[in-house]
Amino acid sequence: MQYIMVLDIDSILQRINELDNTINALNQKISEVTEILKEQYLRASLTMKENQNYLLSGIQKSPNTKNYIVTTKGVEVVGEEEIIPISAFLDNVIQFANEPNRRIGVIKELVKHLQKMSEMITSNSFSS
Repeated sequence: MQYIMVLDIDSILQRINELDNTINALNQKISEVTEILKEQYLRASLTMKENQNYLLSGIQKSPNTKNYIVTTKGVEVVGEEEIIPISAFLDNVIQFANEPNRRIGVIKELVKHLQKMSEMITSNSFSS
């Protein structure tokens, strides 16, 4: 009887280790996608005209809800003098969404914003 119990515990420990490895692999993939997003946001920001900006609605980097605007200089906190480098801002946003599932949701939102920024930049470059 005790032998069977040890086998069950070993099996459970093995499954837990597999889950841990899966979570680590998922976090690594999230980090890789985040790096690609940071490059794309930086490119989009640098492509924007000096008078262009983009509101990142629904994106949070802390428990305090604030509005953030992407500009050619970085991410500006609305109502404050602070401008955060895009890379640091996105790192903070992903870190704030501390669970892999929430991080994936945040990445999806950031991609939607990136698409809209790209459309804004493209339409403004054709109209000028």
